[in-house]
Amino acid sequence: MIDAYLDAPDQITIVRKGEQAEDVNDLAVIQEDEFQSIAKTEDKGTYITVWLEYPISLDHFTHIRFDGGRFPLQMGRYTLSIEFDLKYSTDKQMGATYSKDHTIFRVFAPTVVQCRLILDGQAYNMDKIGGYFEKIIKQDCHGKYYHYEASHNHATHNVLDPYVKAVSANGQEAMIVDFERINPGFTDHHIPDIPNDSAIIYETHVRDITSHPNSGVKEEWRGRYLGMTEPTTTRHRLSSGLDYLKEIGVTHIQLMPVNDFITVDELNRDKSYNWGYDPHFFMVPEGSYATDPNDPVNRIVELQTLIRTLHENGMKIILDVVLNHVYQVEDSNFEKLVPGYYFRHNQDLSLSNGTGVGNDFASEKMMGRRFIADTIHFWLEQYRIDGYRFDLMGALDIETMQGIESIVQKQDREIFLLGEGWDLPTALDYSKKTLPEHSCRVPSVHFFNDHYRDSIKGSNFELSEKGYVNGDGRGIDAIRELFAGFHKPFTAQMSINYVEVHDNHTLYDRLRYSSGKRQYILESQHQIATALVLLSFGTPFLHAGQEFFRTKYGHGNTYNLSDMLNRMDWNRRAKYQDNIEFFKSLVQFRKREEVFRLKDQGSIDSALSFMNFSNLPNGFGVKVSYRNSEFMIVINPTEKSMELGFDTQDPYEIEISNQRHYDKAVYNRSFYIKGYEVAVLRKVTTMHQNQYTEE
Repeated sequence: MIDAYLDAPDQITIVRKGEQAEDVNDLAVIQEDEFQSIAKTEDKGTYITVWLEYPISLDHFTHIRFDGGRFPLQMGRYTLSIEFDLKYSTDKQMGATYSKDHTIFRVFAPTVVQCRLILDGQAYNMDKIGGYFEKIIKQDCHGKYYHYEASHNHATHNVLDPYVKAVSANGQEAMIVDFERINPGFTDHHIPDIPNDSAIIYETHVRDITSHPNSGVKEEWRGRYLGMTEPTTTRHRLSSGLDYLKEIGVTHIQLMPVNDFITVDELNRDKSYNWGYDPHFFMVPEGSYATDPNDPVNRIVELQTLIRTLHENGMKIILDVVLNHVYQVEDSNFEKLVPGYYFRHNQDLSLSNGTGVGNDFASEKMMGRRFIADTIHFWLEQYRIDGYRFDLMGALDIETMQGIESIVQKQDREIFLLGEGWDLPTALDYSKKTLPEHSCRVPSVHFFNDHYRDSIKGSNFELSEKGYVNGDGRGIDAIRELFAGFHKPFTAQMSINYVEVHDNHTLYDRLRYSSGKRQYILESQHQIATALVLLSFGTPFLHAGQEFFRTKYGHGNTYNLSDMLNRMDWNRRAKYQDNIEFFKSLVQFRKREEVFRLKDQGSIDSALSFMNFSNLPNGFGVKVSYRNSEFMIVINPTEKSMELGFDTQDPYEIEISNQRHYDKAVYNRSFYIKGYEVAVLRKVTTMHQNQYTEE
């Protein structure tokens, strides 16, 4: 027994399996019953290398005759090579390209010998053109189901098109859809004009935000797209869902993955839960969020309805996209079409696993990059979304991200790009990774700032470690740099400032673990951390429920746990109403103050003047002066109240504070700050000064 692999167009490696005769007297390479001329063989014992006189054609079935047996030629290193990529890649549009009188079906499959289109049960032989197969069906194919039957040398697979746009429940069948017919006029709806430099991003999960019994969402819409479109209130008559998002004033809603993922049974959705970072079909909406997952059109229209509703209510939408891996390589349609090609490999041919989920998508391959670009373009055009958050973006190559930048620059609105720029151990050269250190090559891409996160609350992966807010002001020098947006390698232009995200512990749970303080102190530390996010230079990023001390009861990774742990607890929305009001005041303050739109270091530095306090060396203080606005931000990260001296005789009054709700005092020369207080003090205008003088 042997396995035979094509490692180059004219080179085959035969791997022996089990005990066999040492001498090989019967070795032949046969293609369509024709013997191929062998130029040379080299027997290394466990394997034999065969060089041919002429390259193997991938358009014909090929077998190896060995010691009287007949074995299929499988794909080896050849599909991983640059030579293969350059020879077979194409700029032809892949997938099912629909028009009312015909549909063009194309599928990239260079290693497939025969491919058939199965359209509503009828088979059509497809023509192979270079590295892809094509078939034109001259009829209106809207609503028809299809798949491909792809035959390699060693196997025949039923394959769903990676470019499919609509599927039935659990991705069993793919459907062709006329988007104009199913939701006419959708692509022409109004989108709010919110510039990227004004973004305040709020991350949520479709299921989490609507599944709580006190969400106000009717039961049949809980955990579904339509649940986020409904004006709702809790039993306390407080806004929830859509109305709540409007009320708190955030500008961009970041939806955790809504493309089709594999680990929730769409017909039994209540039996399992997942965040959705296990992609199946990249251009299809997830069916477990739809009211009828068996209807391929239903999920499209309902997601579009959610997007349109958010737009009509003054918010933009960012999609969290997972383009760095698939759920399982063996079952992937990519792998069934072109074995090995779409995935990154180590030198020993094992799958690269920088993502930690078993595989890394090869974004640097020309058709892999093409698929990513086509996916990005599709969601922009057909769903009118306004941005992308790239999961594990450090595993994507810079050239791919540059191509995405080019796509978004051609849109009719500003598109926000952000991602996780971690340096992952993937089989990609460091210089090609999309990392903060390489941000000058992708100037419109924003990066999550882990320095910011860890400096404020302590290392993300060492729960007992403390940062500025829970360590009595530890690391004040770094906090000043991070506040101003410039802490190498980050700049204000690229920095996503955050202290909480869906991953790891919520800020509340983390502080409860590490602080060891009383409840009111824990809450005050939380308020300081959130205030820093909203008052720093860069782009603020909030996790849904952060503003009412969201808890997951100490669990740090809830990606596949229960609704009970993951859902937004709308009872806390009533319990912590005061903190929500504090949060809203910070959001509105940031939106009013033009200075926070600055991204270049020179302009920011000229607007800031940091303050030092002899009796509070770890205290934070900064004066901000920009155009006609002057204010101070002061923070006491300790429990002790004290008087802080100001190097100015100008009068200031409190605009925002987490420790006092009503304070009409005017402060000059000094301010008595309370323990764990963060306060914004505004310079009193001349008109107000005259008013105080007259009084």
